[in-house]
Amino acid sequence: MQVITLNPHDFDANAERLAAYVREGSTTRYDAIVAVRRGGSFVCDAFCRHFPSDRYGKRYDVTLQRPSTKHKNGKLGNALRRLPYFILDGMRMAEASLLVLRRRIMGAPEIPEVDIPDGLADTLRQRSRPEILLIDDAIDSGDTLFAIVETLKNMNPDARIDIAVMTETTRHPRIRANHTLYRNRTLIRFPWSSDYKNL
Repeated sequence: MQVITLNPHDFDANAERLAAYVREGSTTRYDAIVAVRRGGSFVCDAFCRHFPSDRYGKRYDVTLQRPSTKHKNGKLGNALRRLPYFILDGMRMAEASLLVLRRRIMGAPEIPEVDIPDGLADTLRQRSRPEILLIDDAIDSGDTLFAIVETLKNMNPDARIDIAVMTETTRHPRIRANHTLYRNRTLIRFPWSSDYKNL
């Protein structure tokens, strides 16, 4: 397991690489690109700058926040930014290991409700086999993307959904990406991460 830190320039370069992987790995013209708010929205913004506009229809954002991200904002986020990266890296790796352990003990959680924008719902209802590209920053347990895919499939079982992420951080997530830059348990500190420091 490793932790890498992406400054804004490096992040954009990685988004360009991800766009190239999708462009080269699929000839699909997507009816919609769907970003998972919040981190996935940043990845999608950068991705779309490097992905041909004639290869997709509209872009949408869906809302489903993992409970573990809520406590990292505010005062705790400010405290995290004061720590050196070697300590923060250790904390990230410990958190990732605890996620795997908790999953083994407690099993997969129930599928939470996902907020689907009206335009995306219309696309799923009106097209017989809609092509969707789902974008997020990372797959950890895979529960978030699994919940979104299940929700989209419930709206149209014939929908074809590709997933593109920057990294998969666990060996056996609940759902896998079709396109990813890292599959070697790489944890990424993004420019919007609560422990990112603009050095």
